[in-house]
Amino acid sequence: MKNEAWTSKYIGILTSEQRDVRMFPPVPMVYEQVAATAPSWEYHVLTIDVRENDLPDTAQLNELGKQGWILVGVLNAENHGVVHYYFVRQKQGE
Repeated sequence: MKNEAWTSKYIGILTSEQRDVRMFPPVPMVYEQVAATAPSWEYHVLTIDVRENDLPDTAQLNELGKQGWILVGVLNAENHGVVHYYFVRQKQGE
């Protein structure tokens, strides 16, 4: 029995000569057909005139975050004295 090869009961392949090697039953694969739809996005621009208003503080930015807005860019138009904050989020209810 020293050179005896063991055969798996589950998938019928030869395993090593080690008796402590255990084969597990195959994992079933499930395939689904799901319609792939591209997400729709909505955008929000917050424009601050720094000559008249303060820049948004943490509380204001946290409130936008709670609403699902993600900051994706900031444009500082120094020659015009304004800062543009660009936000995006996935459209709600679609």
